[in-house]
Amino acid sequence: MRKQKIQFIILAVICIVCIGGYFGLKNAEFSQDEETTETTVTGFSKDDATELTVTGDHELHFVKENDVWTEQSLPGENITQSSINYLLTLIDNITTSETVIEAPDNLSEYGLEEPYRTISATLSDGSVITIYAGNESSLLSKYYIRVEGDDNVYLVSSYIVTEFDKTAEEFVEEETETNTEEAVSEETEPEEPETAAKAEETAEE
Repeated sequence: MRKQKIQFIILAVICIVCIGGYFGLKNAEFSQDEETTETTVTGFSKDDATELTVTGDHELHFVKENDVWTEQSLPGENITQSSINYLLTLIDNITTSETVIEAPDNLSEYGLEEPYRTISATLSDGSVITIYAGNESSLLSKYYIRVEGDDNVYLVSSYIVTEFDKTAEEFVEEETETNTEEAVSEETEPEEPETAAKAEETAEE
């Protein structure tokens, strides 16, 4: 009888351990699902953008006309088109898996009371997407941002902000060696033939 009681206790303990393990795994799966949930911050098509500006720590002002981007501070300069398109891909569909800070009372805690950088994209329908960049989270190496019209604060990958750390001159298309040679060739005037003139002088003598 005593032996049966011991066996019963052992079986009960095993059942409790199994049940605990089952619920532990379910909780872990639930936590993992929570961590990988993506929150959409922005959503627009980069092809609809007609203007891209950056203000704050430095200034950029790109305008697209006839599908060609130009920099307003550098008239006449050819701008690397792929570089502008790349910047737009960084902000057209921003998502984050980090915890969303819902409508914080004190934006200064995140450097968003006076953002150090503002990125704006104007679309073909006249709407404007404005992103404010604040402090960097040194622990996560991510930046706090806020979007105009949205009271929430988001933590996003640092490159979304740091890739805009460029001057207007850095977007100027570099001249290839072939183009340079052609330009030099056009600027160089052909020398006048001297053979005929020398022959005439010799004949006169």
